[in-house]
Amino acid sequence: MTRPNSSLVICPQPEDEVSQAIEPEWLQVQKSASPSTSDFKDGTIVKIDCTEEVSKKWCQKERIKSFPTIRLYRNDVPGSLRYERYRGPPKAAAILGFLRRSLQPVVSMVDEKNITEFSKRDDVVFVGRIPGQENGKPSQAEGLFQAAAVKYRDRFSFALEVDGAKGREPSVSCWNNLDGLKHETTQLQTRELLEKFIELCSTPLIPEMTRRNELGFYETRKSIVHYFTSNEQEQQEYVKEMRPLAKKYHEYLHFTTTDVNEYPEAPEMMGFKWGYSTGLSVQNPNNGDIYPYTRSQPLSARAVELFLSDIIQGKVKPLAADTGGDTGARGGQQGRREHEEL
Repeated sequence: MTRPNSSLVICPQPEDEVSQAIEPEWLQVQKSASPSTSDFKDGTIVKIDCTEEVSKKWCQKERIKSFPTIRLYRNDVPGSLRYERYRGPPKAAAILGFLRRSLQPVVSMVDEKNITEFSKRDDVVFVGRIPGQENGKPSQAEGLFQAAAVKYRDRFSFALEVDGAKGREPSVSCWNNLDGLKHETTQLQTRELLEKFIELCSTPLIPEMTRRNELGFYETRKSIVHYFTSNEQEQQEYVKEMRPLAKKYHEYLHFTTTDVNEYPEAPEMMGFKWGYSTGLSVQNPNNGDIYPYTRSQPLSARAVELFLSDIIQGKVKPLAADTGGDTGARGGQQGRREHEEL
């Protein structure tokens, strides 16, 4: 791993279920990121089995503790080998996005001629219009923006617009291309304000609920429209269909999806029989009420909106919910392991 400039490395464990599930995704990464078909021309795609005797010492040296671990090793500075951790979902598209961002500058430079093109480059894009110098030194706002870009470069794309702040208040624009939304802020006084804006813009209208983020949904006390599926294509079609509805009611409701492959207990906790793989249920975290969608009409934005309206009007009776705690969060760590890097 010393000759190529970059090596995208996965360390799976053959007996591990997540490692087995990611195998077809990794094959797609290998195909899409091959030197002949991508910009990864000076890199290699490597799989290392840490259970094999020949790899054990290297894995111990690199402190590989959880599986699968994915890292991008870079040898772009002579005599120095550094790596960036991949912490996203075990999906080919997300891994390739991480790779693409890692190969571009932490902060690109754009102007009025190419800013439109850059704003479409990634799922979420931030462009700062910030004066670069104050009394011969980098401005505070630029320093905060650069620091945020370093922290979030594995997830989003960042750029500064040349002369973008001339004649106007310093600002940051964000394009959430997944949901077709654009945001802008001039609140650049502190790191906390900028990071709050980054979270606001980058959060999808219909996010996937996981063990890491579920508590945040319940803490807002908004009702939650859960959608459960074991099929990725069905999940994508649902998000596309419901996105306008989620946008319409975002002040009052959370729309979320849950991968039943990872959380097989989730549908049962929301009113369905064990083994149910696809369905929708509405939950009120304030009192624990749940409303499984059991109507004969196929799920559509119109059908779900009518269902929500009937709940509000008291036409649908709730089921008693066993939420396992005051927050209503799906209890415990059942069916899910904490993961160091993914």
